[in-house]
Amino acid sequence: MNNMDATIKEKYLIWTAVGLAICIISLGVTIVVGSDFGHDNFIRLIVFVCSNVFGWLLYLVFQSFIFDAYHIYKMKFGKKEKPQEIEAVAPEEVFAPVAEETVMTEETAVKEPIQESLPVEIHITSQHHQERKASYEEMQKLEMEQRVRMVMEYIHYIMPRIADEETTNHICTEVHNWMYNPNYKPKPIKRRLTKQITSVPLRHLVWNITTRFMNPKLYSGDNKAMFIKTLFPKEFADTEIETIKNFKVDPRKSEIPIDEPEGDNFSFHYPEDYTPKQLS
Repeated sequence: MNNMDATIKEKYLIWTAVGLAICIISLGVTIVVGSDFGHDNFIRLIVFVCSNVFGWLLYLVFQSFIFDAYHIYKMKFGKKEKPQEIEAVAPEEVFAPVAEETVMTEETAVKEPIQESLPVEIHITSQHHQERKASYEEMQKLEMEQRVRMVMEYIHYIMPRIADEETTNHICTEVHNWMYNPNYKPKPIKRRLTKQITSVPLRHLVWNITTRFMNPKLYSGDNKAMFIKTLFPKEFADTEIETIKNFKVDPRKSEIPIDEPEGDNFSFHYPEDYTPKQLS
């Protein structure tokens, strides 16, 4: 710490001495040059500042030259110090604990065998895959058949109030084909309904059954409107598609009211005195 303070003091002394010398020389130059210009204060100020700047630049150049010359001389004529040879000593005490630890590790490995974990099975055999696929397809098939029977039972329950037997069976056939193919185009009903009604009950009918379909998202509003308009051409002769898409016009006051599913239960709502039949 004392050495560092002494070095700093020496630097300050050198810079102070140099600064005083430059100021004295600048002052002398200012007096001499100023006398030539009638001792004009502006001229003297400029001469004094320029003399200071020139003096400092000259000092810095001289200092750099001295240091560079010294380093060049030292590199060419200075004594080259031989690097000290470092002897690598490997005491035996260092290896002894390592050997002991190795022996202890080997003994521990013998006493406590490592339990290898079984690899996780990430592949499935072709046979297993086919079995899973067949099982899933069978479940889908059974669910589809159940939904078809549910819809057919509902049509046979609801339609006799406005249509005869032949028309009811015709509707069941076309709806059955539609359930298995969303793009199916139904065959129009040629007979008139037994009861003169508006298009509202029929719009309720198509809404009630499509909500029970296997994939209701495949049956858009346009799809349902086109199906019911094609199936009942006489009842929808003067009704536009945009109007038909309003399926829930009068949910309760109609020959065929709206039948909302309850959560995951897609069963239709029947009177208490009616028992649904299992249609084949």
